[in-house]
Amino acid sequence: MKSKYEKVEDYFIEKINRGTLKSGDKLPPEIQISKKYGYSRMTVNKAMKNLEKQGYVTRIAGRGTFVKEKSVLRLLTDNISLSDIIKQQRMAPGSTLLSYSLADASEVPSAGEFSTPIDKFHHTERLRTGDNKPIALTQDFICANLIKNIDLNLITGSLYSYLKKLKLPVIQNFVEIKAVKATKKQQKLLNLDVDFLLMTLANTDTITSQDQRVPLGVFISYYNPDLYTYRFNEAQQ
Repeated sequence: MKSKYEKVEDYFIEKINRGTLKSGDKLPPEIQISKKYGYSRMTVNKAMKNLEKQGYVTRIAGRGTFVKEKSVLRLLTDNISLSDIIKQQRMAPGSTLLSYSLADASEVPSAGEFSTPIDKFHHTERLRTGDNKPIALTQDFICANLIKNIDLNLITGSLYSYLKKLKLPVIQNFVEIKAVKATKKQQKLLNLDVDFLLMTLANTDTITSQDQRVPLGVFISYYNPDLYTYRFNEAQQ
C-alpha cells in the first residue's frame, strides 16, 4: 500500500505525463494541497521534494513550485544508448541522419590511441531529439574494417541497437567530457540560446565472435546544455 506522500506524487506525475500540467505551470501552494488531501504540510513537502529529485518540478524560493521542462539526465556510469536514456526521461526519442562519409584516420579524433591502426571509418552525423526537441548532435566514427557495409537505415535509429544486432558489445576505453564553443551550424540545429556545448568523446573497443578485442570506433556527442546533464554519484564508484 502506498504512503500518503507517494499518493500526492502519483497525482501530479499523472497530470504532468498526460499534459494537463505543462512545462512552466505553477503547482498549487503546499497548504492548498494539504487541505485538499487532508494530509500534513510535512507530507506534502516531502512529496514536492521527491518530485523535484525525479526531475518533474523545480522549486523556487518565494515563488513556488513549477513543472520543469523535460530534460535528459545521464549518470557517468550509464552504458546504454542515448535513445534509452531519453525514454527513461519520459520522452520519445528521434534521430535524423544529416550526413555520411568514409573518413581517413587523420580526420578522427583519438584514432591514434587505438591498439591497432585503423585506416578508414564510417562517419555519420545525426541530430538526436526528445519529443521533437533537439537534444544533441552526434558524430560516430565506426571502424570500416570491422563493419564493411553499414546499414544507414538501421543506424538512423539507435546505434547501440544496431551494434547489438551485429553482436558487437561496446567497451569504453576512455571518455572525455568538456565544454566547447558552438559553431553557427550547431547553434542553429540545436536551437541554442548560448554559444557553448557539452561535448563527450568516447573511444571504444568491442569483442568479436572470435573472442578478440578490437577497435570499434570513436563516438562524439554535442549536447544542448539546457536539456542535457551528466551526473556522477559517489556511491557508484
